[in-house]
Amino acid sequence: MRLGDNPTLSAAVSTGRPVIPVFILDEVVESHGACPKWRMGLGAEAFGAALAGAGSRLIFRRGKALETLRALVAETGAGSVWWTRAYDPDSIARDKAVKAGLKDDGVDAHSHAGHLMFEPWEAETKTGGFYKVYTPFWKAVKDREVAAPLPAPTLSAPDAWPASEDPADWGLTDAMRRGAEVVRPHLVVGEEAAADRLEAFIEGPISDYAEARDIPGVQGTSRLSENLTYGEISPRTCWHAGMRALQGGASGA
Repeated sequence: MRLGDNPTLSAAVSTGRPVIPVFILDEVVESHGACPKWRMGLGAEAFGAALAGAGSRLIFRRGKALETLRALVAETGAGSVWWTRAYDPDSIARDKAVKAGLKDDGVDAHSHAGHLMFEPWEAETKTGGFYKVYTPFWKAVKDREVAAPLPAPTLSAPDAWPASEDPADWGLTDAMRRGAEVVRPHLVVGEEAAADRLEAFIEGPISDYAEARDIPGVQGTSRLSENLTYGEISPRTCWHAGMRALQGGASGA
């Protein structure tokens, strides 16, 4: 849910065709608990506002992923459906079904990297499979080149936009009950806010990170896991910011 360093959006724009960004409250999101579902909805609304500010928009739909995408393809005449890969088992199963179904319909369906710094199959053990211990994993990847983050692309709008649902009608706050008022002040939502959070960490706490990260009463970590989870900032962006801090003399980097 970001414009910057988004390989899927950049690849779509590079085709020269109009791009219709879509957020679907699908079967995987529906299976989430009240708080993560609510937080994802907040992130989607923030992303929609960012897209609107960039001359585009975000189409909101609720329903099963494949059915909803097929309906959108029929409405818009889209020839391709692209998305950023997710890696939890439920999302993998959903995406495989979406890809197979759309390809059966003659629609180009393709997933892109963007959520991780390295794809799982790029960081396998010598015998194959994923690492289960952190230290050997770190040794295997620590000296790898990390590509520079991609700039935010300029999206071309379609001649006509498909209808969009209003996420305010989905009632995602309802299940939170009083919890929404308690949790909301602690959330940092959206790409711009995530960038500010990273900048604040780089300008100060990163210098003392080695010690402060172990002290619960000190805000000694970046707290960017929230934003990385919802794709509001990329791991490459964080990596290069940390490398600049290291080269600038920040010992904790």
